[in-house]
Amino acid sequence: MEAAAPAPTPTARHGGTGRFRTLWLVGVAAFGLQLVGLVAWSRHLWDRFDLTSDFATFSQAWSQIGTGHLDPYETTFAYHYPHYGYPFWQSHFELVLWPLALLRAVGLSAFSLLVVQDLALVGFGLVLFRTGLEHLGRHWPEARPGARVAGAGLLVALLVSPWTYWAASFDFHVQPIAALFAALCARDVWGGRRRAWLWAALVLLCGDVAASYLVGLGLAALVSGRALRRQGIALVLVGVVWVVVVIAVGSGKGSSLAGNYGYLAHVAPAGGVAATVGVLVGILGHPADVVHVLRTRWSEIAKFVTASGTLGLASPWGAGMALAVLVPNALNQSGVFIGAAGAFQNLVAVGFLTVGSVAVLTWVLARTRGAVVVAVLGSVALAQVVAASAHWTPRARTEFARVDPATAAQLAAVEARLPPDAEVVVSQGVIGRFGARRAVYPFLDAFADGQTVPVVAPTVAFVFVPTAGLEQATPAQTAAAATLVRTELHARVVAESPQVSAFVWRPTTSVRTVHFAP
Repeated sequence: MEAAAPAPTPTARHGGTGRFRTLWLVGVAAFGLQLVGLVAWSRHLWDRFDLTSDFATFSQAWSQIGTGHLDPYETTFAYHYPHYGYPFWQSHFELVLWPLALLRAVGLSAFSLLVVQDLALVGFGLVLFRTGLEHLGRHWPEARPGARVAGAGLLVALLVSPWTYWAASFDFHVQPIAALFAALCARDVWGGRRRAWLWAALVLLCGDVAASYLVGLGLAALVSGRALRRQGIALVLVGVVWVVVVIAVGSGKGSSLAGNYGYLAHVAPAGGVAATVGVLVGILGHPADVVHVLRTRWSEIAKFVTASGTLGLASPWGAGMALAVLVPNALNQSGVFIGAAGAFQNLVAVGFLTVGSVAVLTWVLARTRGAVVVAVLGSVALAQVVAASAHWTPRARTEFARVDPATAAQLAAVEARLPPDAEVVVSQGVIGRFGARRAVYPFLDAFADGQTVPVVAPTVAFVFVPTAGLEQATPAQTAAAATLVRTELHARVVAESPQVSAFVWRPTTSVRTVHFAP
């Protein structure tokens, strides 16, 4: 639908010159205000301890790298339970965390990770806005009115997108950083700049999940026109080869492609390149299962598509990224990846779909005599985005901001009193702030036989929060765990209240595990 873009004109190259200069400056100011709001929100979540096990995972690795332990070990994930963890690089091959750890090396706290994420989210939106203005500059004739209105609509759609705020509310993840690099890569691919391959390399540094973004870009380029076809093929191959390399070197355990998609191929979960290829071949042999799963999860996919205005599905940008991101997430055996909490993984598709809507409007404009159809389509698309934002954005607060000020104050006092070299076992809904330790385990009690936690340090601290935070364990399970630690382990009480129970325990050398009954 969208013809391949020629080398950008001066107006397109600068994105905000000419008739779009004022709109570009307004957009820069608006995204600046968004950044202030996101950082303030991140500080609120940090101060309230509203950070879960995902944040603890990254904080743990980031802290170890930044203090000279260049091969950090992840203990926050019950991999092959009751075994816990593996070297961090084996999770998603998110090599970008090593340069990010320079922030820790200069003395910054793990809160800086949230600020980096906020910068990436705002940068992603700003790059997409600039790209959309450049497209309008090339494809919306100056003689026809409405270009500035379309640009303003794009700005509103990007600013109010609810999934930006959901991504900012759920811990720290590398995907928003990858989304920013993918947007920069796409802009340079369509602008005819070789610099696109630098951004592509940075996308790959964000791990195996991010590699799918290059596949999406490649698919978009393939159908955009003959001029971009070779680059499209190259991008798809680079993304696919990178995933194969990640699996071949023993990483990708966090994604577990064979395990998460094996059900579609009717094979048992397994690891390695051969198993992954076997699953893909098996899936191709059972297309009816794929269609069935997509049909049952269509409403989950739709909440991301409608938040973009939907029109972008008819554009190469939107269709390519939706196919490479939304469809695999919807097919994952665990529905969480296409759920609202998985917004950080689907955000890139929403953004590209939004800019794709602008491409569709210019295509329609070029083939109609008047702007009435374009105005109607654009208005309906923007109304969808605003309606989705009104429904979903407020829910991010109720979903992720669950710790009250009194509980947060008690947790801060407990955190300050724990021995710095102690192993810690913390309720998973508030474990994030405790993540900067060599041994930290989430209390979940989510397994059939309860939960067994290894003892790996001379001192073990337990922090239980029964009713606050995004918890998996019930209040009754958490209360039972606190009773066990107090009465059976005879641990020293650090704090005890209805909101927070904390203990410090020195096990004998023969004790290797602690078991919490279901």
